[in-house]
Amino acid sequence: MSGLKINSVVGAALLMLLAASGLMTGCASTPPHMMPTPVIFKDPRLDLAAQLPTELRSTHLPVFYSTTRLPVAASDSGHYGTGQSDIPRLGVAQVSLGESGWTWADLVASDITNTFNQVRPGRVDSIDEFGTVPRDQTLNDAERAFVAGIDARLAKSRNKEIAVYVHGYRVNFDEVSVQMGSFAHYLGHGAMVTFQWPTGEYFWNYFTDCPNAERNIPDIENLVALLSQTRAENINVIAYSCGSPLMAQALVRLRARHPQATRAELAKRYRLGNVLFVASDIDLKIFSREYLPPIMDLAQQTIVYVSRTDAALGFSTLLAGTSRLGRPDIADLTVEDLQRLAADPRLQVVDVSDVRGAHEMGGMKGHGYWYANDWISTDVTISLRKPIPPAARCLVPVPKTNIWKLPENYEQCLADRLLKAFPELRRSGALPAPTSVQ
Repeated sequence: MSGLKINSVVGAALLMLLAASGLMTGCASTPPHMMPTPVIFKDPRLDLAAQLPTELRSTHLPVFYSTTRLPVAASDSGHYGTGQSDIPRLGVAQVSLGESGWTWADLVASDITNTFNQVRPGRVDSIDEFGTVPRDQTLNDAERAFVAGIDARLAKSRNKEIAVYVHGYRVNFDEVSVQMGSFAHYLGHGAMVTFQWPTGEYFWNYFTDCPNAERNIPDIENLVALLSQTRAENINVIAYSCGSPLMAQALVRLRARHPQATRAELAKRYRLGNVLFVASDIDLKIFSREYLPPIMDLAQQTIVYVSRTDAALGFSTLLAGTSRLGRPDIADLTVEDLQRLAADPRLQVVDVSDVRGAHEMGGMKGHGYWYANDWISTDVTISLRKPIPPAARCLVPVPKTNIWKLPENYEQCLADRLLKAFPELRRSGALPAPTSVQ
């Protein structure tokens, strides 16, 4: 959720009301755990795990990071705390997925049977810090080691893409690393990168941490630019909650570096594939008028996930007095705004309000759907893997808009399409099923 300046008396009153009602639990910090298995990985006809190269079939995998968190004291648990560093550190976290002692076979078996109610643990076993990064355009040894580590990872994987994540508030370093490590597992590895900014673990940190986080925008900008030095085919970006305005403004700054460059020139330079905004706490009008045009100059596709049931963004709207990107009220936009947004198919709005299943995991109601819900997380996972048009991902359009929804036959449709395009994905011994795709 993004920071907001509010009257202190009003803010105190709201805090008391929300704390008493139990609403202020959005983005709540929890012990490190895996995301629930995306639904497509549980389809009995598909064997997606078999496509992973043998040398990568492990419960251990790296998550690369840039962080402006200060390291914890030697006597404290964890790796990075809530203090703000003036310069980012680059490194790689070695993440283990599942119960201690699990084998690759154990992890894959748990994927097939996992449900939302079966939370699987994970942990950061160690970190390898490459060094700090000055805020200039010259590569130093830490940056070269970072790029080399990512390239070495991509060389081992069939997935030659990078996924970059900027988190929301009230999470810790290890929690984010494990969560995105589980995403990397479902992405067929590739290279997962997180930008981790300092935030505390109390609900009231919303009022301080989110606005203070804006000082990290140049560092996110520099991280995306640095990743363009790798051999990745595409760089796909996902930003959540009040991490979304940080990423949006970082991309605006990146576009401003090259005011005369064409879209084709920017695509060649930065190779941005999909830019995803999930449950985003950004002023809708500012995003559509100021942030979106330069972002769309950079990205092949911009995908915005929205939900009418997102209570955290309902709270943010109440404070701000204007609707948020992740819970938009189109009355905030002019006819000209709507016509401009509807005219470009590279912008996709995915309305997940009515998708069946869980929409949060311990946080505020409706705010964590993108990883808690196995249908929605499937579309997010696909979008972090390749820039695929929404219709090809089995989404269906709302007539006369660029709004898309997940249909009732979503799982069946997606499995059918995968098997039609890649017959080698069929699980040995699995029987064909009636198809929903012609």
